[in-house]
Amino acid sequence: MPRPTRRQLTLFLPPAQQAIVEPIRQRLDPRQHALVPAHVTLCRDDELPSLDVVDRRLADLGAFAFTMRFSGPQRLADGAILLRPTLGTDSYQRVRQSILGSSAKVHGAHITLLHPRHVTDSTFDLSEIAPLLTGLTATFRIITLIEQCGQGPWRVRQEYGALT
Repeated sequence: MPRPTRRQLTLFLPPAQQAIVEPIRQRLDPRQHALVPAHVTLCRDDELPSLDVVDRRLADLGAFAFTMRFSGPQRLADGAILLRPTLGTDSYQRVRQSILGSSAKVHGAHITLLHPRHVTDSTFDLSEIAPLLTGLTATFRIITLIEQCGQGPWRVRQEYGALT
């Protein structure tokens, strides 16, 4: 049975940070790299209100900017490799609340370098990539609504926020 269409709100890395992260993602997880560029998921599909509500709340949010700084790569028990923020999580949670409402659950912001679905028996020396990623800092000004049909690549549906 094919997977249904999914939507989520995403914070794509700005171009300068993408230039650092994308070659690493391509090497660690070529399948995920082919599906979606490096990003921080802001709101997952299962927590999004209707698109009308999303549009209204994002229009009310208007222009915004917040900065996140990330730690070095961390390997999780399931084999996934993530970058977690050391700065900017309060702003991230405030933006989530402005979209999802005051009852929004706290969500652990991260950039996925290796998705748990794609973990293999291969091992990666994180000390090799850690100097490139530790302290990576990105300022987010755009929230992107993306959509995935079945198992295809994610596509941009709408962008919100300051485009400068």
